[in-house]
Amino acid sequence: MSAVVEEVVLESEDGMVSVCRPEDLEPGWGEAAWLGGKQVALFRTEGEDFFAASHHCPTSGAKVMARGILGDQTIDGHRVSTIACPLHKEVYRLDTGACLSASAQPLPVFPLVERQGQLWMAGRP
Repeated sequence: MSAVVEEVVLESEDGMVSVCRPEDLEPGWGEAAWLGGKQVALFRTEGEDFFAASHHCPTSGAKVMARGILGDQTIDGHRVSTIACPLHKEVYRLDTGACLSASAQPLPVFPLVERQGQLWMAGRP
């Protein structure tokens, strides 16, 4: 499902960029957003965690990561949220961007925090 989100970019004093409200993102899906002149994939997991990553596939450069398959894996006894590229099926950690299924380049990820009913991203993509 796609959401129409008003294009407003706010910046706080600490370099955080306002992204969207948590309720703008549907659980279990990704959305593409244009932030700071770059395409970013935003994710809300079924467990209510929020992540931001490059919308570009690290292998091909295609703008597809928001349409990837959200999942999770157990790594060192901890559940880790993942995204699988819809083109090549490489699986990436959403917290670090590391590729778990191949020796592919990592997926650039960007920290998201929730403050006062708004998601904020550290720095610019």
